[in-house]
Amino acid sequence: MKRPLILLCASLVVILCGCNKNENLRPERDDYIKVYDGTSKKPLDNIQVPFEGAEAGEIHVFTSVDLQWKYFVDQFDDDTEWFIIKSVEEVEPGHIVVVYDAESILDLNSLSRRSGRLSFSCPAQSFGKFLAVSQGYERRFLEEFSYEPDGHLTLTGKKTYTTREFSELSRDYFDYISFNTWADTDNEFLSKNITLDITVSGGQFYDTGLTTFRVNVPLAEAADASNFKTLLLIGNGVQMSSKTTFTFSTANDDQVYVHIDNFAAYKVSEAEFGALFEDEEFEPEEEIDWI
Repeated sequence: MKRPLILLCASLVVILCGCNKNENLRPERDDYIKVYDGTSKKPLDNIQVPFEGAEAGEIHVFTSVDLQWKYFVDQFDDDTEWFIIKSVEEVEPGHIVVVYDAESILDLNSLSRRSGRLSFSCPAQSFGKFLAVSQGYERRFLEEFSYEPDGHLTLTGKKTYTTREFSELSRDYFDYISFNTWADTDNEFLSKNITLDITVSGGQFYDTGLTTFRVNVPLAEAADASNFKTLLLIGNGVQMSSKTTFTFSTANDDQVYVHIDNFAAYKVSEAEFGALFEDEEFEPEEEIDWI
């Protein structure tokens, strides 16, 4: 009666030994490619180019493989050659210094965003690394209204619209919102003093502490001809609500049609305020009313 039990135990030993042997045979990769910022000497997994651009920016690549350096930058959002590799030099075995230039974004619309990718690899060992490259504000929310009949939202005095909820706003950052708005009417007596109210739930607007922002809407035939309205908003002193929404409404006559398109929210650090307030949208002659 004991023999079958002994054989079973022996079989289990063989199986377990076989598993351990296979695990020991798994290859362990000792190769590495590590990237560091040339100024702060901190590890990098992406390159965030400042708004003012960069001249002779450096990254340092340390590798244990014979790296066949290859790089490319995809211009996803802009055809301009704004990021240029100036040199790639191996200063000592396994240590490569990459120098790059990047143009300023301050002379463009402050909401422009550029992005790309920097790649280097060792094809012989199927081994490589890439860094995302970007410049501009990080967009957190976008409502394009592409599902509407005309591809944009249209309001009258009886209709309001509330965006879907989003939760990325926080006390650590301010948030820059933008949208296109224009109006049309067949009644010339109603063509002046057309307004649009934007009310935030779960936050307040910068500088006033109010929850509603009012803009004067111009008469125009399309979004391209309309004024581009921008503003800053901030949390309520603690943090933005996890259910932040924006509601659009208008008190105009029902014969006045207010159109809205491309509503977006961007993350803005305090250090980026200068770029925002230098934008032409904040010129004194722009008519903006706070209520």
